Amino acid sequence: MSLLGGEPLESQNIEVLLPFIKRVKSIYPNKDIWCYTGYTYEDLNCKEFLSYINVLVDGEFVEELKDISLKFRGSSNQRIIRLQ
Repeated sequence: MSLLGGEPLESQNIEVLLPFIKRVKSIYPNKDIWCYTGYTYEDLNCKEFLSYINVLVDGEFVEELKDISLKFRGSSNQRIIRLQ
């Protein structure tokens, strides 16, 4: 499952998404959850939320760094971080 567009890690979105991803993980414990955010991992302060995320793709999409050869990300400044 992927969380993206808008900004899933804005505080008001976390409030809504946290109960949802908890439920998804309780029903489908082996389901991977990916989260795309414009924030960097180092700037995030939402440990409980991130504890349910398997893969975080962080960093803003930057048009000048766009690279269609990259897997699972749009620009070379973005990172794929396996959290679990």
